[in-house]
Amino acid sequence: MKFIAAVLLAIFWTQTANAEDSHDDHSQCTQDATWTTPQSPVRIHGNTWHVGPRGLGVFIITSDTGHVLIDGGIPGQTQLIKANLRALGLQIRDIKWILVSHAHCDHAGGVAELARDTGAQVIAGSRDVASLASGGRNDPHYGNRFRYPPVRGSRAVADGESLRLGNLTLNAHATPGHTMGNTTWTWQACDQARCLNMVLVGSLSAPDYKLIGNPRHPEIAKDYQRSVQRIAGLPCDIALAPHPGMVDFWERIDSRDQGQADALIDTDLCSAYADQARGGFEKELERQRKAAIVTRRRLHRMDPRVGSENRSGNHKIQ
Repeated sequence: MKFIAAVLLAIFWTQTANAEDSHDDHSQCTQDATWTTPQSPVRIHGNTWHVGPRGLGVFIITSDTGHVLIDGGIPGQTQLIKANLRALGLQIRDIKWILVSHAHCDHAGGVAELARDTGAQVIAGSRDVASLASGGRNDPHYGNRFRYPPVRGSRAVADGESLRLGNLTLNAHATPGHTMGNTTWTWQACDQARCLNMVLVGSLSAPDYKLIGNPRHPEIAKDYQRSVQRIAGLPCDIALAPHPGMVDFWERIDSRDQGQADALIDTDLCSAYADQARGGFEKELERQRKAAIVTRRRLHRMDPRVGSENRSGNHKIQ
């Protein structure tokens, strides 16, 4: 009887969880109209294509032994990705892996549906796997604001790990900060004998993030600084991004269409992107440091016991 009761209880909780998932309001994720703007597939180089909406980086890397999809767009909008794959003559059941850049709703929102429809294994940075499984709940910065269908059973990839599928090799580079498991993916794409280093850069923005005294991510500032250096140092012929505008993708495509054949190739773009992100991050970090000092001084005036441990100079605001 205890066993039967346990089974019934497990079924109840599973059904309850599934019901909660299906009734979740994911509308908060539709912040930008370009995230749902249709865009026909665009060949980038060799076996690598953009297959997402206009404002999101969703990519397919093809091979004779199976395909690799990177990211899945926002919740409820996978039909555009699937239509683009069909337009290329690809069968979605031939997708073997779905890689995740980071566990936010605008990139992981459609992953659960795509994984179900393709049967593909989802692979993500090890520190994002739990966030994917929760569907973005209890995010260190956004709480439950930007939820998406949970992605359960993801395979965790370690920093520096290389994944091989037939003749494809994809490399994972941990670039934490934007999320704890934020991952930069690299691979080579070849067009006949011309092989280029492809880099899907990890996001380096910190929108409304608490960078000082963040108990949920105490090392966030150091993580960002290391990630900036990591991306800047990667071999980089073509830079891609979770949001195309981060690397002027569409402007470069337009230039290529107008006859500039190598418009996408820029060996300095990864480092330029990292340098720009560093400048914005350091400016915001300094602003928050100054604000923290002002707040501490104000509190000290109200209660001299607050902040008194810093008078000796033995402690600093990090």
